[in-house]
Amino acid sequence: MMNNTLNVLRNKMITGVEKNVFPGSTFGVIYKGKKIVEVVGNKSLYPEVETNNINTIYDLASLTKVMVTNFLIGKLLEDNRINLKDPVKKYLLEFKHEDITIIDLLTHSSGLPANVNWMEIKTSEDYLNLILNTDKEVERHSRAIYSDIGFIILGVLIEKITGETLDSLANNQIFNKLGMSNTMYNPSDIDACAPTEKEDDIYIKGIVHDKKARLFNGVAGHAGVFSTITDVTKFARLILDDGRYNGNQIISEKIINDWYKPTFQDSSGRNRTLGWIEGKTSDVCSLISNSAIYHQGFTGNRMLIDRENELAIIVLSNRIHPTRNNNKFGKFWGEFVELVYKELKIENNKKEGIYERTI
Repeated sequence: MMNNTLNVLRNKMITGVEKNVFPGSTFGVIYKGKKIVEVVGNKSLYPEVETNNINTIYDLASLTKVMVTNFLIGKLLEDNRINLKDPVKKYLLEFKHEDITIIDLLTHSSGLPANVNWMEIKTSEDYLNLILNTDKEVERHSRAIYSDIGFIILGVLIEKITGETLDSLANNQIFNKLGMSNTMYNPSDIDACAPTEKEDDIYIKGIVHDKKARLFNGVAGHAGVFSTITDVTKFARLILDDGRYNGNQIISEKIINDWYKPTFQDSSGRNRTLGWIEGKTSDVCSLISNSAIYHQGFTGNRMLIDRENELAIIVLSNRIHPTRNNNKFGKFWGEFVELVYKELKIENNKKEGIYERTI
């Protein structure tokens, strides 16, 4: 990607700052093996303004679902320790429903509700008891309900099978192997983190925004991971390279292939794969190929990986700083993705290279 294209993308992101889509952002594009990463805006607006930088650590929110939980389920499948059609109750005897399977939770097609009334609950044990015994909202497979509950249960299932905690598994099987040294649950470098929402008189910083994840001391299957743009691009590159990183097969190509296979169609006509949404049915951009996957995080994060075009697009931000009452990001993301595709199409026609910024 030549300098002029980088400037076009950066100017678009600067416009996002100017229009209060987010205080600031780091973003990355990988295309045919090359990458760019860039930064715009401010890391913090309150209690004081702090300029953003490329090493800002963002709360990834629901990107945790695909970067940790879905990945670890893939490793268990690869090692033949589970089967997608296994009932969840096979591993968690206290789970109420005999018919709900692992794949149902991965595709949000179990019928479980998006959430439950848990605000009076103070411990993870009480919360788990509540969600393991909650009734379905709709019949299994009748429609998709995007549910944190399902991925919290999957996280507990992973820990039960392995006898290890999610954060330990994530460190040993994912982050360390990919050199993602600034990716973790419960970050220790609080100053490097972008603050999120204001709660009472405090701006949350370095503590997971999702309160359900806080019940689990910040380590859960649906949320809790923090990372930088440089690290998240490593994860995206792993997927584009069919599970390989630096010559090592970190996860099998078969598992990666499965992530791209449409499995269940929700009521909006979007195809859900294992853990992901199929990119072309996400309504993000009409230019996305037939082989792409997509996920987002509530705090202001998006990741699209287009296998056919050898392309990944990632935006990290704290769009909920200082308040979640900011709904500009979704529309902006679609515009940014379309701009990336259009710019790359122009460059492909000219047979130009891709600019790689030195970090």
